[in-house]
Amino acid sequence: MPATNTLSSPADLWPTSLQRYVSIVENAIEGIFQSTPDGRYLLVNPALAQMYGYASVEELLESVRDISRSIYVDPTVRDTFKALMERDSEVRGLEYQVRRKDRGVIWISEQARAVRDEHGEVLYYEGFIQNIDQRKRAEEELRVAKEAAEAASVAKSQFLAVMSHEIRTPMNGVIGMASLLLDSPLTPEQHDYAETIRQSGDALLTVINDILDFSKIESGRLDLEQEPFAVRECVEAALDLLAPQAGEKGLDLLFEIAEGVPPTVRGDVTRLRQILVNLLSNAVKFTERGEVVLSLRAELLPEPGRVRLQFAVTDTGIGIAPEVIGRLFQSFTQADASTTRRYGGTGLGLVIARRLAEMMGGGMSVESEPGRGSTFRFSMVVEALPNKPRPYHGSPRVALAGRRLLIVDDNATNRRILTGLAQNWGMQSVGLDSGPAALAVLRTGAHFDFAILDMQMPEMDGHMLAQAIRQLRPPEALPLVLLSSLCQRDLVPDKTLFAALLSKPTKPAQIIELLTRLAVRDQAEAKPAPALPLPPAGFTHPERVLLAEDNSVNQKVALHILARLGYRADVAANGLEVLEAMRRQPYDIIFMDVQMPEMDGLEATQRLRTGTLNSEVRPWIVALTANAMQGDRERCLSAGMDDYLTKPIKPPDLSAALERAKTAARIAL
Repeated sequence: MPATNTLSSPADLWPTSLQRYVSIVENAIEGIFQSTPDGRYLLVNPALAQMYGYASVEELLESVRDISRSIYVDPTVRDTFKALMERDSEVRGLEYQVRRKDRGVIWISEQARAVRDEHGEVLYYEGFIQNIDQRKRAEEELRVAKEAAEAASVAKSQFLAVMSHEIRTPMNGVIGMASLLLDSPLTPEQHDYAETIRQSGDALLTVINDILDFSKIESGRLDLEQEPFAVRECVEAALDLLAPQAGEKGLDLLFEIAEGVPPTVRGDVTRLRQILVNLLSNAVKFTERGEVVLSLRAELLPEPGRVRLQFAVTDTGIGIAPEVIGRLFQSFTQADASTTRRYGGTGLGLVIARRLAEMMGGGMSVESEPGRGSTFRFSMVVEALPNKPRPYHGSPRVALAGRRLLIVDDNATNRRILTGLAQNWGMQSVGLDSGPAALAVLRTGAHFDFAILDMQMPEMDGHMLAQAIRQLRPPEALPLVLLSSLCQRDLVPDKTLFAALLSKPTKPAQIIELLTRLAVRDQAEAKPAPALPLPPAGFTHPERVLLAEDNSVNQKVALHILARLGYRADVAANGLEVLEAMRRQPYDIIFMDVQMPEMDGLEATQRLRTGTLNSEVRPWIVALTANAMQGDRERCLSAGMDDYLTKPIKPPDLSAALERAKTAARIAL
């Protein structure tokens, strides 16, 4: 019978369990071990021997008799290992340093378990070890680099803060001396030179204040206030500050506050106004024609009483290229070098504004297209407070309900805003984009109770339209209201054509009070708010005024109001600078912020009142404070101050304080 070949089954070719185990251990890339409870290796694999710097497994087993003494850099690791084993019977991810044969040190990560007999006694430990030295060294390098970067950031911020102060101090001297020079007899040419010095100094101080704000944010030393404030007043104050610049360029500066925005909230009004001023200032700066529109709406949050205010500043300016938008929020960066040369600036404004928005629980973004304008959006989280309704004289909704309003403005956004306001007040309105269109409607015999005319329109401006309307309707039949920028008011040839002149950006409260007054025809019942008295163009009061205020936005607001009132003021950023300014020259009136760095307003006032400066002039000191709690006024007066104003500063209050100071000076004489 022929022999037959028989093949072994696959199972016959498999290695035994022990062979498989040995193969896995010897070929593993991790270190594998077994050790006795007293710290001797029973088994190690080649990977572990190589990890510890030994040529073979045999060399490692012969050389290492006590793991704690030979391997562990820190012997207490063995105690930690045993404690974990006794508690959990295993160790997971224990990281520590071991010493190699060449005395070099590496980091390892150990996974191990205890093998016990039937009585629960530990027979041996077994597990595996990974070399994590590269990762640990990378982590250490990252930590060192992070600490170095943080130290460099702190050092940079401290340097910026010190340099800002050191530069600002002599700059205040330059501006102060320029003010003295302007008060002396000068030729027109000399006066122009001195005014240029003063304006250049003010511009440099703005740059320095930006750097100081930036350094405070970078070093974490900028604290946010949490005080009640009126949202609309904050918005209007920021717009008022930019209105003259917008008017000079012929821009429409508009704002719209949506229904649902809480009138009063708790937050940091100063920092909000700083963001608004920065964005509006940029919008006006980079827009040559068209409009700048500020809009605001609110979003209710799940937390009771919490609201997210969402702002948008839209312009019709030069726009921003997509490839440079990402650089806008980098420190000391503008869109391109030509922008810096043409428009100036530090490149810090947007960085500061975005950081402030983030600190207030929001953020900032931008949408733009070259040649088609930009929209900057930012948000902040505030606490909505119960509102105390502000009554308008004459019950406006009753007085204006059903009245017909004619709106003539070539700007579609402003027509939409005014139409929306009229609708909210129960009025019927018609919006037209030109004078000829308005005259055509009036010639049909259409009845209107009031007409609001924009001054700056193509073909036929507001004054020309008013003259044509007067040929059709007498003043008592159709009162006319003219909207114009501040710089256009003096260009109106015949103001008698109008029942009132309102400056842009027009506030809803002004419009409703004016229309209500015109509707009821009763001055006593619906008396309009007194207008801010403006001096003749070029007029300057002789009183020397010093403004002590550390916040750059508050400085701008106060200086703007003082300038409109005809006062030229110098600026000090803290109490020490007040004393330096008084040593340099006497001041008649000092508006003193109470809370300032380095030396606050109370201490500065006390030093001024002690007579240590040997000044013959005793300045009239007006406290400026965001606090309005009981006892604050008394605390300021007891420190030697003469008057007291709360922030935000309002033009009528500031004007009244100046008059009180001048009256006191006359009585003293």
